[in-house]
Amino acid sequence: MKTKRVFDGQRGVITSIFVASIFVNLLVLTAPLYMLQLFARVMASGSLPTLLALTTGAAIALVFFFLFDVIRQRLVARLGSRLEARLSPAVLQALISGALPAALRSAEPIRDIQDLRGFVTSPVFIALLDAPWSILFIALIFVFSPILGLVAVAGLAVLLTLGVLSEVMARKPGETAEEAARETNAAVEEMMLNAEIIHAMGKTNAQIGRWRGRAFTAILFGTLVTDRVALMTSLAKATRMGLQIAVLGVGVVLVINNQLTPGLMIASSILLGRAAAPVEQSIAGWRALLKARSAVARLNLLLAHAETEGARMELPDPDGRLSVEGATVVLPGRQDPLLMDITLTLQPGHALGLIGPSGAGKTTLARALVGLQPLVRGHVRIDDAALTDWDPEQIGRHIGFLPQQVELFRGTIAENIAMMDPGAKPSDVVAAAKRARVHELILALPGGYNAEVGPRGSYLSAGQRQRIGLARAFFGDRKLIVLDEPNANLDPEGEEALASAIEAACARGAIVVVVTHRLNLLRRVSHAALLQDGRIARFGEARQIIEAATQPLSRHQGDPGQDPKVTPLAPRRAARQGHDVDSTAAEGARS
Repeated sequence: MKTKRVFDGQRGVITSIFVASIFVNLLVLTAPLYMLQLFARVMASGSLPTLLALTTGAAIALVFFFLFDVIRQRLVARLGSRLEARLSPAVLQALISGALPAALRSAEPIRDIQDLRGFVTSPVFIALLDAPWSILFIALIFVFSPILGLVAVAGLAVLLTLGVLSEVMARKPGETAEEAARETNAAVEEMMLNAEIIHAMGKTNAQIGRWRGRAFTAILFGTLVTDRVALMTSLAKATRMGLQIAVLGVGVVLVINNQLTPGLMIASSILLGRAAAPVEQSIAGWRALLKARSAVARLNLLLAHAETEGARMELPDPDGRLSVEGATVVLPGRQDPLLMDITLTLQPGHALGLIGPSGAGKTTLARALVGLQPLVRGHVRIDDAALTDWDPEQIGRHIGFLPQQVELFRGTIAENIAMMDPGAKPSDVVAAAKRARVHELILALPGGYNAEVGPRGSYLSAGQRQRIGLARAFFGDRKLIVLDEPNANLDPEGEEALASAIEAACARGAIVVVVTHRLNLLRRVSHAALLQDGRIARFGEARQIIEAATQPLSRHQGDPGQDPKVTPLAPRRAARQGHDVDSTAAEGARS
């Protein structure tokens, strides 16, 4: 499949811009031609009708010049708009899909698109379009006088040399400045995300010092680039003015010696100014050109890495059978797999609790089940079809996911439950809230479902955000619901509501997979899996896993008269012990 490029699909607009540029630059010859005819015909004959005719023709030519220049400017604006309109969705889709390397997953590509659009609509881009026409204008000067032509060629060569020097002198510091600026912006974003903890722990000055080091690099090299480009720009301006003076001076000598007419001398000066102007403007805008070139290179790299798969045939809606076959996950740069040969099968109505020590691979498996973590080997199948064979939009309507860190969009509670879908029905939103047992909680908030959650859900507590995220996971016809530590921020009432929601979802025929550290939830699921070092140490009915997990604890606590299946972590004692089953389960697995 052909790799997408930045300017793909813009051939028609670019061609139209070049055609308009042809007419604009041809009509630029109006002034020198008018000057020639003025000296050759009007001044020699003193005919006013001739002057009127020439002036009328020049006026008509200027009207056409105006029209074609307006057309070109509008076409350039359309090109910038089309680039942004075409590239932004593709870039966002690539960023969201997770198909990109970690180094390319940032908001920088969107800023690159905006920078590219700004460059395309700037005068520098127009100057680059006009620069090739300098050759035609120099050729006309040669026709008028070979001597003046040589002077013009020498001057233009000096300007081009200054342009090359400007590029060479600004390239390396410009790249360094751009890289430092990106790192500075990333540091600011991190500081804003962690502003509260930075302030609370008294690390404001330390973080500002960390930022200042990167910002100083960007400022230093940015200033260096500006100084060098400014130096070349000033030299270019002085060179262009010197060229026009030189042409006039040499032209006067030629006129005195009857080798040139005054009209040709003035016309040559006008043509030389027109030939040198685009080169001078290009030097002045060299930094913008370098920035745009870097943006195009980064965008082409991103598009090359993005998966450009064709449309997939839509499969029948899934029943919800889930099977994992030899799922293995290895991250780049790591030799040890995060997951190794994970195999399990769940039927509609089953609920699976994933337990295990920190770093065992629970979150990685949860992400793999919903297609967020690519596998190097094996498959995750829904209704016998690999997850990668489903159309993402279709299968996504049947998957609910609650990550560890719940992030909400700026908007209302109802909009967040519906994932900002403007076509969502209010009845479906309320139904999802009731399934998640948060309907009463939402109604108790000021504004109810219309309450604003604020940036990133900052108007709500951590527990409220988690329960709204739970309702979002239950929104729609979900056949597979994956919850990663959904009770991390819940109080006992919220945890009971969560357990009831899981049981109700299973009763409707959904499969629920929940990552948990607590026995309260594990007792309410049908199956459990103990993960250790990326492998399944135990998998089976939850009752059996709880029994295996609690037996070692009973022996250590010396309670032989108690039933290890139920009493070793009774609710009151479990509360004192933090409800944590992972360390006990790991010990039981080893024993």
